[in-house]
Amino acid sequence: MKIIDNFIGDEKLIDSFYQQYILLGKIIFSFTNTGMDENTNPHSFTSDLDEENFCLPLIYDLHKKINNNFINQENEKIGRWHINIHPTGYDGTIHVDNEEHQNTFLYCCASMWKPEWGGEFIVYDENLDAKHVASFKKDRLIIFDGFYPHRAVGPTRLSSLLRTTIAFQTKKIDSQ
Repeated sequence: MKIIDNFIGDEKLIDSFYQQYILLGKIIFSFTNTGMDENTNPHSFTSDLDEENFCLPLIYDLHKKINNNFINQENEKIGRWHINIHPTGYDGTIHVDNEEHQNTFLYCCASMWKPEWGGEFIVYDENLDAKHVASFKKDRLIIFDGFYPHRAVGPTRLSSLLRTTIAFQTKKIDSQ
C-alpha cells in the first residue's frame, strides 16, 4: 500500500465536488452487490454513472493525474471508476476488486474530516489477517493491489458526514 496526501491540492475543487455531487445529490447512488445468494453481501452505496466516462469535475483531474504519474500505458489502463459512500456505522464487507494483481487507486473525498470519525481502509492478506490500514483523510490517495481482500470502515456515530471515496481500477491491456 502506498499513501499520498494532498494529492489534488485544490480545496475549492474538492469542496465544490463534494457539495454538489455528494451532499446535494447530483450523483444517484444505488445499493450494490445485492442478491439472494448467501455469499452476496452489499458493501457500499455506489454511484450509478457511466464508469468509463471521466469527464466530471474532480474525476477528470484524478484520472489525468493518476494516468500521468502511475499508469504504464503500454500494458495497463484505468478500466473503470466509481464513487462509494458509507454512512455512519455502515462498514463495508471484505471483497476484492480484481482476479489478477492490478492496482486500485482509492481517493478520499470529503469537505472536512476528523480522525476520531473513523472511516479507515483495511487491506487483508490471503488468510484475512489485516495487513495494511490507512486512515481516511481529505485529499488522500491510497494505492493498493486490488487482488487482496479489503474493506472500508464506516464513520463513527460522532460524524454526520458520509465517508466518500472515488475508486479507479486498472486492468491489463490485451496484446494482440
